[in-house]
Amino acid sequence: MISIIIYMVRHGQTNYNKKRIMQGKSNVLLNEYGVKEAYNAREKLKDISFDICISSPLKRALQTAEIIIDNKCKIIFDDLLVERNMGNFEGKPYELCQKYDFWNLKINLNYNGVEPVKSVFLRSKDFLDKIKNKYKNKTILIVSHHAVLRALHYNIVGYNYDTNLLDFHPLNGKIYKYEI
Repeated sequence: MISIIIYMVRHGQTNYNKKRIMQGKSNVLLNEYGVKEAYNAREKLKDISFDICISSPLKRALQTAEIIIDNKCKIIFDDLLVERNMGNFEGKPYELCQKYDFWNLKINLNYNGVEPVKSVFLRSKDFLDKIKNKYKNKTILIVSHHAVLRALHYNIVGYNYDTNLLDFHPLNGKIYKYEI
């Protein structure tokens, strides 16, 4: 049977995360604690032999990937893993966008330039389809962001229009394992 083992990691903490500011596509670096989270993930994954690491090209994900991989395999970038565009909410407190139902598939809201949730799910599905075709029987590390990891998770485990997408909350530096 052909399968792919995927380890997904959300980038380590940034000052935006710490201050509860929407990052979206903002290209910010890890803070000191985020670097420690990445080293902690590296320690937990030290016995895994990755065939490839695929990362979002945003700096916080790249830093996390470089720390975890420690030159043990190639890191490639994929724009499909870039964080959800949060439009005019980027750089602003989380609380400003919490009153909107940006994670409701039925509504598929794109208010104030926020990327619609269906678009994030479609990008994530396209990414999974690509790796299924290209990396059969491989072990892959994916380093990405909150919204994309949420969408990848539900594209792997399944969902419908009644699924509460907020039930899965990927944490900074945490490792999630899947077999597809």
